Amino acid sequence: MSMKKYFKTVFFVSLLFFSSILVAENNESYPVINSNVILSSEYLSSTYHRVDSVDINNGYYHFIVESDIGHYDIHSLALLKKRVNEIKTVSRAINLYEQQDNEFSGELRSQLIISGGSAVDLLTAPISSAKNLAGQIAGNLNATLEGEDAFVYQAKKHRSYEPKDLTTATHKRNIAFQLGLDMYTNNMKVQSFLNTVANARSSGKVSAGVGLSNDVRNVDEMDLKIKYLIKNSSLSELNVHNSEWLSRVGIKESLVKRFLGHPVLSPTNKTLITAYLTKLENVSRLDKFIELALTTNNELQATLYERLSKKLWQYHNNFEKISVLSNYKGQVAAITVSRKIVFFDTADLVIWSEENQEQYEKAAEHAKKSGYKGWEIVSFGELTPLASKNIDLLAYRQQVIVSE
Repeated sequence: MSMKKYFKTVFFVSLLFFSSILVAENNESYPVINSNVILSSEYLSSTYHRVDSVDINNGYYHFIVESDIGHYDIHSLALLKKRVNEIKTVSRAINLYEQQDNEFSGELRSQLIISGGSAVDLLTAPISSAKNLAGQIAGNLNATLEGEDAFVYQAKKHRSYEPKDLTTATHKRNIAFQLGLDMYTNNMKVQSFLNTVANARSSGKVSAGVGLSNDVRNVDEMDLKIKYLIKNSSLSELNVHNSEWLSRVGIKESLVKRFLGHPVLSPTNKTLITAYLTKLENVSRLDKFIELALTTNNELQATLYERLSKKLWQYHNNFEKISVLSNYKGQVAAITVSRKIVFFDTADLVIWSEENQEQYEKAAEHAKKSGYKGWEIVSFGELTPLASKNIDLLAYRQQVIVSE
């Protein structure tokens, strides 16, 4: 499939001088959000989950999700998709475990909500039956939520989800890859699930997780290479790899160390960002992206920087070559070889609010005064008709990302 299918391009007939632009319509407020409209059926509900409510805050959807493995409060459409995939994968895996042992069928899931022993005890407790496995999953889940998980440790406030035992760590990476789960996810129940199955394999139950698989046919080549890299590398090896690749493209050692030691960006975030940034051939000032990524203070922002690195790579390879990255008022901007400036709007929904109007007007004015030959906006989400119309009046060329 052509990468150009990721984009819908809208061209406008002419550029208007900023000083002559008149916004003809009033600002708008966020509409009432209908989950049936913004979500496909696979994300709206399933055997294992349902979206109970949805609203919007500062451009990002906010979802309340009930599931077989717990309650989730999720900010952004991208994180919802990740959580739903995790919920379905873990729930299906548990169902399969139940089917593999008739004596314990139906008991595994009920034990997920029963408090078990400390996860520290699991280090020396061999797993010899499905019932033991279920009990340890239950204990692992509750212990993880209470901050006790023996496999999860902190180093300089950066949580690492890599087991200390090398064999168990290898099993965990293999299981995560096999199931299409993020080895370093912030979803504690998924962490505990992965830890438990990895411990089961390390304890001699080599069949734990057998029969489960991840369909990688729809994963693009670049993402698949990254998945294999994470699968085949320990955390220390990932850090060495990322450090070397960032250094090769001119990122200063001090900045690389701060990036790799960032407490909120996960190893997966860092590896994806590194992979896509270092594929931006002949692009200067990549350090601007790293500097901005260091401002990340929550999972949503980490996800957005991860996605932004990929969109930069897609734009560079499918539309126009980027020559340099820039920091425009705390946001990443790209300057193309034809001297256009490209801004990025990461919101799920862009409306023509007073705040957005001011931001778009100032960005267009900056582009004009700086002598750029044109200005573009790449949107991750949707724009309301009014927002699209007024962005048009500001002489932006719109690139709307419609799929990932």
